[in-house]
Amino acid sequence: MIKKLILIFSAAAVFLCGCTQITENEEDEAVMADVSVSEAAPYPVTVGGLTFNSSPETVGSLSPAVTEMLFELGYGDRLICRSDYCCYPEEAENIPAAGSAVNPDIDGIIKLSPALLITQSPIANKDITRLSQAGISVLSIPAPRSAEELTENYRSLSLIFSGSLEGEERADKATEDLRAALSEAKGSCESLVFIMNITDDGFSAATGDSFAGDFAAHFGRNIAAGNTSLTLTPEELLAADPQVILLAHPLESSDIDSELSSQLSAFSEGHVFVIDASLTERPTARLAGITRKISEAVREDTGGADYAEIPGTSAETVPETAVVSEQLSEDVNE
Repeated sequence: MIKKLILIFSAAAVFLCGCTQITENEEDEAVMADVSVSEAAPYPVTVGGLTFNSSPETVGSLSPAVTEMLFELGYGDRLICRSDYCCYPEEAENIPAAGSAVNPDIDGIIKLSPALLITQSPIANKDITRLSQAGISVLSIPAPRSAEELTENYRSLSLIFSGSLEGEERADKATEDLRAALSEAKGSCESLVFIMNITDDGFSAATGDSFAGDFAAHFGRNIAAGNTSLTLTPEELLAADPQVILLAHPLESSDIDSELSSQLSAFSEGHVFVIDASLTERPTARLAGITRKISEAVREDTGGADYAEIPGTSAETVPETAVVSEQLSEDVNE
């Protein structure tokens, strides 16, 4: 009998110890779960020196590119004011205009009272002070000089409005097609130049430290990338004889001297593309479509040659909108 009691007591003790251990593990797991939830919280996020503890319900934009990016990311319904120059997409024109970064309608912005005002161009300190006093936060995000910086702009905006959990995914989705198009465009040609303007001294070309220059380099070697001067003389252009020439609208191929153009390969091969300059001045993911049109047109004419594989050439950068010949230009406008 005593032995039975001892056995029963021992078994009960083991059972109780086991119960206690399970309870402790469950409590630990609950604590760990709480910590995990806390660590995974979408806010706060810090962008451009501002810390956001929640997603802004309303926003104003004084940059056409920012306005377009917000619509692409799915936040267009939060815009309650925009710059006078924001015209894309069409829905943006229905939003009240509030001047520009250079000349903002501060009274109008304060009246509309967005929680956040975003710009890519500096706003006067006195205006920032007035806006801050009215409870409006002002965020300045840098104008991109490369495709990577453009992608970073999308990421910054998405983090602000969707937080750290969903923001990265939204930004990746919005820029996916552009990143793919730029990758596909690499090595489309051996060399090219992006002419922004024609002066008495020659041709103002996009160098490697600008978005337009980085854009051009995605197709092939930008002959102006290493230039210390923005200007190429006619002799330098002829000596380099780029396979592709991009012209910033309103420039047209007829603006190039006929004697010079007759000696340039790009003209004889039909590789002169007129591009809407605003697409590289205020770039967005909308560049994907035109990037493909240009690279596909050039590859078709060259038998699909991949110049990225040729030693000594460089194909690293960004592309965009525009057309070569009237044929492409109609498609672009559509």
